[in-house]
Amino acid sequence: MNIQKIFQLLGPGIVWAATSIGVSHIVQSTRAGADYGFALIGFILLAHVIKYPFFLFGPKYAGLTGKSLLDGYKSVGNYAFYLFLSLTLITMFFVQAGVTIVTSALAMNLFGDLLSLSGWAGLILLVVCTVLIIGHYKLLNNLLKWMMLALAICSIIAWFAAVGRLGLTPSGDAPIISLTTGASIAFIVALVGWMPTAIEVSVWHSLWTLSRVDKPSKEAANNACIDFNIGYVTSLILALIFVSLGAMLMFGEGISFANSAAAFAGQLIGVYTKALGDWSWLLMAIITFVALFSTTFAVADGFPQVWRRAFTLVRSETNEAKANAAYIVTLLVLALGSWWIITYFSRNITILLDFVTTVSFVSAPIYGWLNYQVMMKSEIDESEKPQGIFKVYTLISLALLTLFSVFYLWWKFIG
Repeated sequence: MNIQKIFQLLGPGIVWAATSIGVSHIVQSTRAGADYGFALIGFILLAHVIKYPFFLFGPKYAGLTGKSLLDGYKSVGNYAFYLFLSLTLITMFFVQAGVTIVTSALAMNLFGDLLSLSGWAGLILLVVCTVLIIGHYKLLNNLLKWMMLALAICSIIAWFAAVGRLGLTPSGDAPIISLTTGASIAFIVALVGWMPTAIEVSVWHSLWTLSRVDKPSKEAANNACIDFNIGYVTSLILALIFVSLGAMLMFGEGISFANSAAAFAGQLIGVYTKALGDWSWLLMAIITFVALFSTTFAVADGFPQVWRRAFTLVRSETNEAKANAAYIVTLLVLALGSWWIITYFSRNITILLDFVTTVSFVSAPIYGWLNYQVMMKSEIDESEKPQGIFKVYTLISLALLTLFSVFYLWWKFIG
């Protein structure tokens, strides 16, 4: 398959990448490098490895069946369908708030305090809602391709500049850090929770994939998987770049990320300018803002897409007007709810981010198990279901996700 053909396939995988290469990468990975050097790279790699099959099931199932994972949950049983919707309802406002508050902080850093943090959040959410209602997926897809390309290029340049100046070593005298302290365990859980992103995003990905699938087939599934794999590899490479930048430029310097949004955003941009020079401040302020803006877009579309499809499944009808109304209502409610949370949590950005990522960590095995059930119990051909080594790999990954979640709950509430 030539490069031009691959580029044409890019779509839902890039939208998926946009949900990943935001808070989990630019924020959490950079924090990991700043606070722990290169010590947490293994956890970043592990998260990508054990979550991979459950993300892959989204585009593969959609390509093979012409249905979303949400349809698959409904076919497995109403318990699976309503369990997913219940978890979505509980988390969606906090997730949207988590990505939007970082975007707002970067807007303040870039444009100044023309507005308060909640004011910037309100403006950003207004723009996002307007674009999604008017342009919907096609415009979103085109915007995110350029946003992700710009971020990737600038991040790679920053990494080479930092390596050229400092080498692959921490910036200061590396302190001795224990990974078994309460603070370390809590941060590792928060890091892995959204690394590369939350598993429930696989449902969104299956819905985005349907917009590109004209006719369900093995070819459509293969194309969707190629698109996803490109986004997944890009996610992994950028996660490693961000943790390296944090380690090379901040670790051992006695600097930790601030809790306040404005200071937090300034430190984030400072990581890049320290590598590239003061001349790059404006460029990197724009690039990081655009990257988080893209994440805000993708998340704001993902949750309403779920409720739009759920409305159709529950009502057993395909009335496009009513389904679109459900999308718009959910989008507006999501925006208002997340804006209220941002206003409440605006003084401590890291607490909000750690909370939402930890919830994703704890719930990961539930989503993984649901996705596995869909693939094993669906009407797709046996040859396309997990089997052999891949099935063993999937089950081991599910077991590890469950073990990690149970361990954290035990440590947090019992141990």
